Amino acid sequence: MLNILYALGWIIFTIVLYRVSKQLYKWVPTPFTMPVLTATALIIACLLIFHIPYEAYMKNGGDWITKLLGPGIVAFAIPLYKQRRVLKKYVVPISGGVIVGTVVAISSEAVIARMFGTDSSLILTALPKSVTMPVAMSVSEQIGGIPSLTAAFVMIAGITGMMMGPPLLKWSGVTNFIGKGIGVGCSSHIMGVAQSMKRDEREGVVGSVTMTLTAVLTCLLGPLLAGVFV
Repeated sequence: MLNILYALGWIIFTIVLYRVSKQLYKWVPTPFTMPVLTATALIIACLLIFHIPYEAYMKNGGDWITKLLGPGIVAFAIPLYKQRRVLKKYVVPISGGVIVGTVVAISSEAVIARMFGTDSSLILTALPKSVTMPVAMSVSEQIGGIPSLTAAFVMIAGITGMMMGPPLLKWSGVTNFIGKGIGVGCSSHIMGVAQSMKRDEREGVVGSVTMTLTAVLTCLLGPLLAGVFV
């Protein structure tokens, strides 16, 4: 019973920090004050200040929150159904974008890491960083990476995509919702897609489909490209 209360305390604490972060974003709406980023930073700060191991946080509440990712992703089925005509109309560019985006995401990671002399195990760990966490950790384990470290890379990719994705797409001249949805879905998985859904439901729907197809394609191409580049 005590363990359950302790876990509930951590969950409530996390929710409170997220609510504070949302309020901060309303006051100062910049890419650097996005709720996921600031809430994550606040949690890390609290763990460091009070000398609480990350494993203890995950075991006592954090893991429960992580399990909600599954229902959260499934909830995207509603806007997918509402925008099904859009998906049918643009099936060819979406499919092409997923193939190109997945190959570029994996191969560019390997090439850049090789240029800087990164260790092979670290390269394998980072290769699947652009897909949703359960898939990324599974692929990482399959190709010889470190799944727990892959989870950190996935978080970094998602947060970076949320922060830098919209201004980078704008700077690149990508204004069509199809292009923006594909870019976000291929690079920053559920975090970026959630932000896209707030901006434009059509963009979020395309991003959601792209995210799913990218995960499937990464499972197929990940081991093959890992053998080529590493």
